[in-house]
Amino acid sequence: MDITPTAKETTLPSLACAFGLLLLLYWTGSAVYSVLFHPLRHVPGPLLWRASRLGFIRSLVTGHLVHDVRKLHARYGDAVRTAPNEVSFAREDAWNDVFARGKPLPRNPSFFKAPPGQPDNLVTTVDERANARMRQVVMPAFTERALARQEPTVQAYVDLLIDRLVERAAGKEGAVINVVDWFNWLAFDLVGELALGESFGCLQNAKHHPWVTMIFNSLKVMALAAATRYQPGLEPFLLRLVPASIRKMQSDHYALAVSKIHGRMAAKARREDFISPMLDPQINPGFRKMSLPEVESTMSLLLIAGSETTGTTLCGTVNCLVQNPDKLQKLEREVRGTFSTETDITLRALQNLPFLNAAISEGLRLCNPVAGGILRTAPKGGATVCGYFLPEGTHVAVNSVAMSLSEANFYRATEFLPERFLPEGCGRPAHFDNDRRNTQKPFGLGPRSCVGKSFALAEMRLVLARLVWRFDICVAPGRRRIDWNKLKTFVVVQKEAIHIAIKEKKPAVKE
Repeated sequence: MDITPTAKETTLPSLACAFGLLLLLYWTGSAVYSVLFHPLRHVPGPLLWRASRLGFIRSLVTGHLVHDVRKLHARYGDAVRTAPNEVSFAREDAWNDVFARGKPLPRNPSFFKAPPGQPDNLVTTVDERANARMRQVVMPAFTERALARQEPTVQAYVDLLIDRLVERAAGKEGAVINVVDWFNWLAFDLVGELALGESFGCLQNAKHHPWVTMIFNSLKVMALAAATRYQPGLEPFLLRLVPASIRKMQSDHYALAVSKIHGRMAAKARREDFISPMLDPQINPGFRKMSLPEVESTMSLLLIAGSETTGTTLCGTVNCLVQNPDKLQKLEREVRGTFSTETDITLRALQNLPFLNAAISEGLRLCNPVAGGILRTAPKGGATVCGYFLPEGTHVAVNSVAMSLSEANFYRATEFLPERFLPEGCGRPAHFDNDRRNTQKPFGLGPRSCVGKSFALAEMRLVLARLVWRFDICVAPGRRRIDWNKLKTFVVVQKEAIHIAIKEKKPAVKE
């Protein structure tokens, strides 16, 4: 019997072997070029990460990138090559070189890209002119004057938070609460009110709204989608590996946001909120400066950027305060000694409390809500950052976490010591004199810095002041303490439950 294989049976395995061999040769050649001949070959870093993207991508999709890169900086210095065409900088000079000196480097298109089917917006666009155009329309909603007009709304939602906590703390023993839930509920309700004209009802019902779950999953999809863009041509295929249910949540979030935005636009009453300047015919006539799709996309993303980041910083700061009772007591003394009644606690008055503001600055240093750093690319012709020439297309990361936790930059860098941020003449100890506080830019720098900085700081001041004015708080007995530096990150920090004990205390009225 003739068992000689046919030509077709012989050819297919041969072609597969040849293709596999060519692929192996290509990867090997790319790795050798990246390590030995690439223009970035002089930038230090681990061999695997310099040779290919595999080390970076694995770290990114598992949520460990922030911690891994911080360790690389500790080992290799303040400039580390984290991929064949990417460099992470943890040096103060990087802020000016990347964002302020001359023309700022453009945003990294691998991370700043609208989801499929959605238009670019204020945050995701890499076009600097488009960003400047949209920013002109959005900025009037985030000025100090606008914040003053929005204060009644902010106070009302913080009132509701305090009332709900008072209900739970009723009685001599007080209560144990998970501040991650409560701060997220406040942040989402408040931004919902100011962006869409209605809250999510989280505080009222003391539970998550389904939309909040969609938002969390949208963030994970953003991180996974960014990972696929490092392999040219494979993005559509690799995105299919993301569970359909998760991708659907992202599209559902956008569709629901658009529906709510149109409901807000149809409202006749004048409101002091985030969307009003975009609808103002004097600021945005006929949607010619900022189109309706751009408004929809921007407000959809603002629901995430304006809530998740603030909630995260509040959680991290309170976690630090309860684990450092001496710092918490200083904050209590300052707040309770300044205000006779709770109604005296206004946004303007809180700007002048040095220890409160120092505690927030220290909370932002240790618990940066956008821990992955700020991502840019080298433009046509390349750029020089911290003395390194970066060829065109090089991915550039300004690594805030590595700078924040470096002993070279801060005395006892991993400890929560708000005194380091006290103004001169307000009791700042001498051992903090050499701290490099200018490394801290939690809201970014330059023309694309965070538009909501004033609003975020005002909200954080008010929540912390009202919390410690009304309650004695401490670590919940028997509950696991959270080490913030071990939490995973997918675009933002993936928080675990932070339980604290609260007991209502009414401070003595000053004579």
